[in-house]
Amino acid sequence: MPTIRQQRVAELLFEELSLVIGGELADPKLSLVTVTNVDVSRDLRHAKVYVSHDDEEVPRRELLRRLKRAAPYMRAQIAARCNLRMVPELLFYYDDTPEKAARIDALLQQIAAERAAREKKGTWPQADAAGSVGTSQGQS
Repeated sequence: MPTIRQQRVAELLFEELSLVIGGELADPKLSLVTVTNVDVSRDLRHAKVYVSHDDEEVPRRELLRRLKRAAPYMRAQIAARCNLRMVPELLFYYDDTPEKAARIDALLQQIAAERAAREKKGTWPQADAAGSVGTSQGQS
């Protein structure tokens, strides 16, 4: 469980990194990067920054490499803007949660469409009044 200090530093880093990455980096391939989460270590020396990217043309490895190269600039900007004793080292990780969520949503929609098609055709097993599926009263 993170401490209150960890949570505050993580929130501060989230806000500042979102601003710096979103509008101040000169690299055009980083323009569509979104910071999704920041986790700060207990000693406040390291911050895991989770990012996602909307441009399919930029590979994840290249994106993370470019962010790592821009990390010293981002740390300097955070140091100048925030009142922190020490700015944590920034470690970037790709967050594929939005892609996984979209895939799950697509699968659920596909299942719903298949279920609707089966019910429309009448091939879906119907439940009787007792709630059992496909059993008749004469069978045990």
